[in-house]
Amino acid sequence: MPKPAFDAAPEHGDLRSDEALSRIQARSRYYFRLSEFANLTGRAQSTAAAYLAVNRLSKRGRVVSATRRPAGYLIVPPEHQSFGAPPVTWWIDDCLRPIEPHYYVALLSAAKHWGSAHYARQDVQVMLSRPHPPLSPGRLKVTFTAKTNIEATPIIVVKSGVAPWRVSSRAATLLDLIRHQSDVGGIEAIARIAKDFAGDLTREDLLASLDALDQAPAAQRLGYIFDQLKITTCAKHVAAWLDARSDFKTPQPLELGTTLSKRLELDLRWRIRYDQNRLSILEELK
Repeated sequence: MPKPAFDAAPEHGDLRSDEALSRIQARSRYYFRLSEFANLTGRAQSTAAAYLAVNRLSKRGRVVSATRRPAGYLIVPPEHQSFGAPPVTWWIDDCLRPIEPHYYVALLSAAKHWGSAHYARQDVQVMLSRPHPPLSPGRLKVTFTAKTNIEATPIIVVKSGVAPWRVSSRAATLLDLIRHQSDVGGIEAIARIAKDFAGDLTREDLLASLDALDQAPAAQRLGYIFDQLKITTCAKHVAAWLDARSDFKTPQPLELGTTLSKRLELDLRWRIRYDQNRLSILEELK
């Protein structure tokens, strides 16, 4: 008796479901939407039947729910069942690119990719153009930060793993970290990462990242940190960028949330106000 076509209505739901997962995974993909699964298994006319089939797979540990709107799932390889999901970089591009083509792995997660991992986090930090609730498939967690004009941010597409994914460049990562100090461990964390990056930062990356963000206060803080850490060449590039701007005259606190007051010292080169007692943090890292 001839075997029915793959897209025919399945006689044995679980068998057809496993075959569908194999087809998806054969293309180095681990994220799929319910609609795709329904089409592959011949359940396109019945959303309820597709849900029931996926639920059976979930109970067997073969898949895990990743997104609700749209309904999307992850294939869980046997070697990753203890985590309940495959690594984030295996599927984040398939998951996010259709809704946010300019997404990128950011902040401390980007710093870790570039070799600076002083501050371990349990989540993966991702930048989007609008707020989005966290994703928590299995024991993993992906958290999101919103950023306007995200498409201008210099990024690198990493192609060396199972699937491609987007990450901010070193300089863009530093500027994002400065803008989100309270979420990444403050100035000390940023300074440690800047020191780790120093040998690989390029003039082209710095200028492109500064132009993309287009915010003098962030540049002032970054230049000041470079200066204090004796990363002289990078400091000069930032200074040249700032000198061409008319809004460079306004003093800025080094640490966000600090009230400008007479108790703060003023660095005339960078127009940065800082607490002398806190400066020891940077002194120790030189």
